[in-house]
Amino acid sequence: MPISRKNEAKTDIDLFNYIKENRLYSESWTVQKQKNRYIQEILDKTSKKGTGGYGYPDLIYVNENKKLLILIENKDHVKNHISKNGDKPMDFAVDGVKHYLSFFRQEKLNLEKETTKKYLKDWKIIGIAFSGDINDEYNHRLDTYIVESNTIQNINKNEILEEEDYLAFFDNIDLEKIANDISKSSSEINRLLRNLDSQKRPVLLSALMICLYPRESGADFKNSYSSWSASTIIRNIPTTISDILESENIDKNKIEVLTNELTFIKTDNDLNSTSILKDILKELEEKVIPLFKKKTSYDIIGKFYEEFLRYAGITNVKKGIVLTPNHITTLFTDLVEIKTNDVIFDPACGTGAFLIAGMNKLVAEIEKSNLPDKNQRIKNIKTKQLIGFEKSSTMYSLAISNMLFRGDGKSQIFNEDFFSEETSNIIDSLKEKPTIGFVNPPYGGKDNKTNPTKKEIQFLEKMLDCCSRYGIIIAPLSVYFKDEVDRNRIIAKHTLKYVINMPSELFQPNASTHTAIAIFETNKPHANNKVVFYDLKNDGFVLSKNKGRTDALNKWNAIKKETLKKINNPNQYNDSINLVYKKINIDDEWIIQAHSKTNYNNLLEKDFTNLVKRHIIFSIKRELDLLDKDIDELTFSEILNKQRITSKAFLDRKIELNTSTWKEFKVSDIFNPIQKGERLVVIDRIEGDVPLLTASSVNNGISSFINYETFEAKKKMFKNKITIDMFCNVFYQEFDYFSDDNIHTLLFKNKNYEKYYLNKHVNLFLVTIFKQLAKKYDYGRQVRLKRFEQEVISLPVNGDNEIDFEFMENYIKSLPYSSCLV
Repeated sequence: MPISRKNEAKTDIDLFNYIKENRLYSESWTVQKQKNRYIQEILDKTSKKGTGGYGYPDLIYVNENKKLLILIENKDHVKNHISKNGDKPMDFAVDGVKHYLSFFRQEKLNLEKETTKKYLKDWKIIGIAFSGDINDEYNHRLDTYIVESNTIQNINKNEILEEEDYLAFFDNIDLEKIANDISKSSSEINRLLRNLDSQKRPVLLSALMICLYPRESGADFKNSYSSWSASTIIRNIPTTISDILESENIDKNKIEVLTNELTFIKTDNDLNSTSILKDILKELEEKVIPLFKKKTSYDIIGKFYEEFLRYAGITNVKKGIVLTPNHITTLFTDLVEIKTNDVIFDPACGTGAFLIAGMNKLVAEIEKSNLPDKNQRIKNIKTKQLIGFEKSSTMYSLAISNMLFRGDGKSQIFNEDFFSEETSNIIDSLKEKPTIGFVNPPYGGKDNKTNPTKKEIQFLEKMLDCCSRYGIIIAPLSVYFKDEVDRNRIIAKHTLKYVINMPSELFQPNASTHTAIAIFETNKPHANNKVVFYDLKNDGFVLSKNKGRTDALNKWNAIKKETLKKINNPNQYNDSINLVYKKINIDDEWIIQAHSKTNYNNLLEKDFTNLVKRHIIFSIKRELDLLDKDIDELTFSEILNKQRITSKAFLDRKIELNTSTWKEFKVSDIFNPIQKGERLVVIDRIEGDVPLLTASSVNNGISSFINYETFEAKKKMFKNKITIDMFCNVFYQEFDYFSDDNIHTLLFKNKNYEKYYLNKHVNLFLVTIFKQLAKKYDYGRQVRLKRFEQEVISLPVNGDNEIDFEFMENYIKSLPYSSCLV
């Protein structure tokens, strides 16, 4: 055997061992030969010499259940990774693996025997080109390719992934297509129904979906609607719905609710006089329902409903309807251990997304177990282990049709208000009680006369009280720091385990609300236990115009794994910034912003320079009485030139920031007292010459000028102080001012520091430091004394480990434009 082949054999062994020791695969890898006769039948013709004889990829992986084939071609030297023209399969890894993959392109498979062609339909084919030494990270190359119909595509994966990651990649390719098709159909159906009230469209859609439900017998509607008139279709819709749902054991009262909601179709002129219904039924039957047959855990029907509701303008925060993205419903099932006998519960189930995710998880757990009677157990899941309540009859109809096409699970979905007495009676009568609760409650409820919808925190508490093991909620961030009495009552009964801040774009384009997920262990008082707070800033999804947010870059699977690893190993990953692991007591907030440190390592020179420039601009506008004037940029540029504003620094030397040497200080240890202003409503303000500061990001917070003599005795006046308002807008005020009760004035605790009140350079440095806290005060979480006094900031210190005010002054003086700070 030539030496090069000996070396390649060693590379084969090294790769084989690396995969075995470092990656998870459910089946075994083989070297060169493959037992699967259909795959081997293809490989028998793939000789790299072009003779039509046997071909031998170096490593082969086959998972027949998942329809996954991976071929690896390797070379022992990186120089043999890829040829210039890609036409030397015997000598180069990329050329070789693409040679083998070419035989699995559709046009090649079409030439094979019918049995082989049929067997390999829908297989996921991957080719990996490897060169070098897998054990030397600086001396190997790897490229990954897939067969996509008649093309071979580089998917830009430069390492060997685990089996589930490759499967997830193909799922994403499929889901991208599905999302695109769903979006088109949703748009088209809404276009056809453009003259129908948007609130009626979902009811009609779910009715038509139910009418198209495939049945072995009695499928007259499905088989005949194309030849019927509009009036015949309308006449048959209620009876068809009743027949189908009765055969599926849906309560007659619930069926009557649905059919009553459809009475409008009898009198709607467009529906009765045009082919709209027939066109929609055809669109559903030919382009939408076939997508449901794809074998995937993805809630395709739920996604279709989500897109349909979005185009109809129904899903938005103002209406309290924010449907949960599919990757989040699946994430819920990974956040706690789910057992095969768990009963999944959703008290505000919407279209049934959480119930679908729970069903998929339970079925998967049973299928991979060694339990007997798997088919019966799976049947039990769908009939006994899924419980949902939905107050909206519109959403209820969507949930029923969703579960109908999923095979079952609808018998324990109830069109009831979760807070009604009837619901309590239903739960009490259930033989199998809820063990795990998932909820995305209606948003913005106030539980009052003008807005009777219950608050999110009320949904959470009642759900937790109903479940014997766990409860998980996704809700706006305000839920986790408001309603202190309710939150205290909850942790007196249940243990808070994790809170995960979600990306701000999560619900776009339907809503821009900022949310977090909280996980509780029920029926176990919190008792000051530690809680994991994690900031998931990015889920990898991207927003496109027509498809919403999708995992187009295939990042979510890795992000989810990393998230689960970190929250389950908090001691290892606790950095006090992105992950905080600490004891939580009564009255504490349940949000990472309340417990995390500010990362001053991200502080840049431009942060200070920008503040200097803004302060100069404000000072000029105030001096020239231009604060309330609308001035265009060119005119203001002329004003700056007249003021002889230049970018010259006060000091000629450059001073570097080194935040790693700074020291942490509690705000109340430096500033105490922090003086809160007094409330002064507009009607009581008497015009004068003294600035009144209110919460605002413009003009240093100056909202008006009030009379000194009138308010001298009533209000405290300050000068040369730092102020911070309720929204964390921070300014240095060099003038006399009054402030309202949303403004906090910072006063030094140490009398020796009071001389720095007049030092604008020091104060501008401190303002920049305080501005870094702003991201902790958002989403309705405001700066209040109790919170702000507990904040920790980082400041430079001198050799005596004391605050280095001299450094602060000189640093600001070294910045561009600092010469203009007069």
